[in-house]
Amino acid sequence: MKNLLFTLTLLYILIPLNVNAQGDTFIRSSLNMILIEDFGFDNGELVEEAYKNYEFPVGVYNDHNIPLKSMFLSDYLLTPEEEEEYGVSKSLAGELLSASVTEGTAGIIQDNSKVEFQLMKYAKENKLAHEIIKRWFNIGDDGSFNQNYIKEMIDVQLTKEQELEALASGSESAEISKNRDYLIDNTYVVFTRMNFISNEIVALPIYTEAMKEIEKMENPLVKLAAEKAAQKIYEKTREGYSVWTTGWLFDLAWDDESFNKLRSSTEMDESGARKINLEKFYDIDFKMNFLGKERATSLVTFSLKKGEGNRTEKEILDLSTNRNIDKVLVKLQRGYEQFMPIFPLQSDSPPGAYLGTKEGIDGGEKFEVLQKNPDGSYKSVGTITVDKKKVWDNQYQGSGTEVSDGMTYFKGKLKKGQGKGTLIRQKR
Repeated sequence: MKNLLFTLTLLYILIPLNVNAQGDTFIRSSLNMILIEDFGFDNGELVEEAYKNYEFPVGVYNDHNIPLKSMFLSDYLLTPEEEEEYGVSKSLAGELLSASVTEGTAGIIQDNSKVEFQLMKYAKENKLAHEIIKRWFNIGDDGSFNQNYIKEMIDVQLTKEQELEALASGSESAEISKNRDYLIDNTYVVFTRMNFISNEIVALPIYTEAMKEIEKMENPLVKLAAEKAAQKIYEKTREGYSVWTTGWLFDLAWDDESFNKLRSSTEMDESGARKINLEKFYDIDFKMNFLGKERATSLVTFSLKKGEGNRTEKEILDLSTNRNIDKVLVKLQRGYEQFMPIFPLQSDSPPGAYLGTKEGIDGGEKFEVLQKNPDGSYKSVGTITVDKKKVWDNQYQGSGTEVSDGMTYFKGKLKKGQGKGTLIRQKR
């Protein structure tokens, strides 16, 4: 009976997120962002400060706010044994990067070929998956747990019929199990690493090498034309700086077996209260899955453009850094379908939703109109297209600047029964 009561307690909190979507429910994915501390470059302190000004995309993901927020790669260097354990092999990208690094750029260009494995080591040593699970169940240092955090995010919808079904079977119903999977399994972590380099540092060695090859030319006319072309390219590419941002995407591995392992770590204390035995909990092999990485680069020019006359160099850098982080998240969303967010429509004539330039929308993108299947998956039941003239500019505008309220609107007719609350997702 005690196990059954514990099961019902967990059933009570593992239920779907209700967004008033006219009877449909969906789980908004949860995200925790971790900064890779690596700012030993010119203006590094300004880039770090710019990252701290980044506004979490609350309209796209729930902020799964765990204590793990930053790390140093130098603390997680791999031993030869660990490289073998993780199956490390230098990527083609890493080999090409090493081959292209000249004496003038060595130490400036970041080699990310082993970072994913260092992050795996970090996740293992810091019990990243356990910290995520602790957040879901609000597990305290004394092993206590409650449903307060989940209550903040969901409408409690455990019906009397579901309670009776659980009592009769002594186990979870398929409906509750499905909802649990959507709630916890859609938890992600993005590690972010940034670099800020003068374009001159990269452009000059390339120009120097090109001029060495041009000097070997014998035809004076061809040589002169090549020199002018090389000089033109150099002048064009040497201006300003570039912000490089790389994001590594991980997700929590969670299924029925994970749930049963968590349940096995509970026991009664002396007062009769059921708590998590933390020693047993941390011995459980909860895992994070590495999904992939994406990189974005933004040009930063301090020759102020029209409309930027009142911005300082620091403000321009802040703006470029924040928008570059947005670019990386958009690339990860489009590259990995499970990470792609689902949005509810907020209007139906015309269809509109709270997304815009921050989510990589320029106009003309196609979105699927979704219908939820009984097994919790989604199927496309139509398509709408972003109206190029009605894209909401919700990008970061600078510290202390508020983004005006708005929506992005779509062209295309919704079917009968669809409207405000209908779910949409961008087509890949």
